Amino acid sequence: MRLDAVSEIADSMGPCTSWNVGEDDNDGCASIINPELHHVLSSVFTTLGRSPDIQRGITRIFHKTATAAEFIQIMQAILFAAKQLQQLQVEDKSIAGNTQENIVHSALLRRMILAASSPTVVAHAVKLLSFLSKDAADQGDLQSLFSDGQFAEVDSARTCVRLVNTKLDSLISLYRKLLGVRNLEFLSVSGVTHLIELPTDRKAPPDWIIVNSTKKTIRYHPREVLESLDKLLLAQEELSIACRSCWSKFLEGFGNYYAEFLTAVQALAALDCLHSLAILSRNKNYVRPVFSDEDEPVQMHIQSGRHPVLESMLQDNFVPNDTYLSANGEYCQIITGPNMGGKSCYIRQVALIALMGQVGSFVPANSAKLQVLDGIHTRMGASDSIQQGKSTFLEEMSETSNILHNSTSCSLVIIDELGRGTSTHDGVAIAYAALHHLLEHKRCMILFVTHYPKVLDIKYRFPGSVGAYHVSYLTSQNPLEITDFELDHDTEHADHTDVTFLYKLVRGMTDKSFGLNVARLAQLPSKCIARAATMSMKLEELISARAANKLVQLQNLRRGHESFNCPNLGGGSLVEAAEGIGKLRDSCCELFQMLNAALIHADATPKTFQSLKRAGSLAAEILEGHSSFLQRDGI
Repeated sequence: MRLDAVSEIADSMGPCTSWNVGEDDNDGCASIINPELHHVLSSVFTTLGRSPDIQRGITRIFHKTATAAEFIQIMQAILFAAKQLQQLQVEDKSIAGNTQENIVHSALLRRMILAASSPTVVAHAVKLLSFLSKDAADQGDLQSLFSDGQFAEVDSARTCVRLVNTKLDSLISLYRKLLGVRNLEFLSVSGVTHLIELPTDRKAPPDWIIVNSTKKTIRYHPREVLESLDKLLLAQEELSIACRSCWSKFLEGFGNYYAEFLTAVQALAALDCLHSLAILSRNKNYVRPVFSDEDEPVQMHIQSGRHPVLESMLQDNFVPNDTYLSANGEYCQIITGPNMGGKSCYIRQVALIALMGQVGSFVPANSAKLQVLDGIHTRMGASDSIQQGKSTFLEEMSETSNILHNSTSCSLVIIDELGRGTSTHDGVAIAYAALHHLLEHKRCMILFVTHYPKVLDIKYRFPGSVGAYHVSYLTSQNPLEITDFELDHDTEHADHTDVTFLYKLVRGMTDKSFGLNVARLAQLPSKCIARAATMSMKLEELISARAANKLVQLQNLRRGHESFNCPNLGGGSLVEAAEGIGKLRDSCCELFQMLNAALIHADATPKTFQSLKRAGSLAAEILEGHSSFLQRDGI
């Protein structure tokens, strides 16, 4: 329904030749339904963009914390939006007798427009605004805020103020005749009001009080004026009290209309969201996603998906990627690749596309078939919680635990480098175990980023369900000679690897992370990088030596098996060799038990003892080599 609304708003913006039209032509740009819709919505939301936050505003009004100026601004904004939307002449089809053809076809749009432009909302907004004076509200003049006839206590207090002012006006007329000064007026100086200013040579009545003077004038307060001023101050204070009381009652009375105003504001917010999504979809060449039916397997097929934020930043330089996940096929992607290669960007992109589609937005892709998800569970980044006493790794494990407990087969799970907060062996074990649990018990769609190649062994446990991918790159080797005297007089040569990121997701794995490349980008000291390059080269040599040693052990094991006339190792394949090894294992175990018994009961002659001990050592060595061979090759 939201997609229909977004599609109709976008259609109203005019023809678009680059859009991908959906199965229903009424949802695509081939059908230009009502250009007036876009004009009205643009006018409404442009004006509202210059207004205060109306949803926050009516909440402040409801809680009686809004000022008069805020109240008028909020009511005027709601009234303007409602009157503009009424121009669309949307009729409620659910009301019997409404046979007029609606120019707005989306049911959701009609419902939102009707709620935001409700006649009762318009009537109540006009009524509430009629109580108040905008000029007084802008000036913060509470005494002049209410229109006459709205509150009896305010009218009564204003009458008292007017009577006192009338008395003061009559006094000034009396003093003009008394003093013979036609243009005599009350004067206000430094906050002191109703002063009578006379020249120093003019005599004033003896009961007048001198307030202040200059070289040429003296200012007086007549006794009658002082009495009237006291009455005026009292009347004004009573008026202020009455106005404050009535303002509080006025805001309290707004509670009777709060629900309908809140409904209108929420409808405007929804319209604003749909309008924004339509503009985004049109300007960025987004497509309408198709959602799979309930009876179809859980799936997500995205062709040339794009990250909505990075695409705006990079313009035409963004590299799109495809995503294909299905419960009936491959529903897990294990993603490896170099640091800064785009792994995290890719999985965020998939999560954002799924989220955008589910909230009713078009999505940044060439085509998209999505699933209605019950949750998007993520484990990304690294942070601790000092307040709760949680370390970075504990936070990581807590987030993982939440995913393992709450995800379902209709969830999308995004996990980025699980296990990096602890030792390598623990990290690999935790990452493998967590992924195994998700694959075996949850069977949800999974995007799993890791730098541990060993984790990819899990694809052999779940054939067809797990795919190995990596973000592609190009490398070029430049020799880096290490000649610094401080590096233990090394004269070895390490490779300075320049990495060009292609950002394209391709099948297969890579065990290269190119951490030294990132260290160079971070401008670590050259000596530090040189030392790291040397250590990396030595560690790789050590690992290669261990691998070669395992190969030698395998060859020795084969020769040992041949000495036992194992027919399955007679030049056959490795699988045939494994079958022979299985049989040999049982015979070796029996031999080992027999030799142990012989050692216990044999005569204590040196020759017998040495022979038996040698035989036992040989059997133990064969068993150890056999176990290492099976563990290394996963047999």
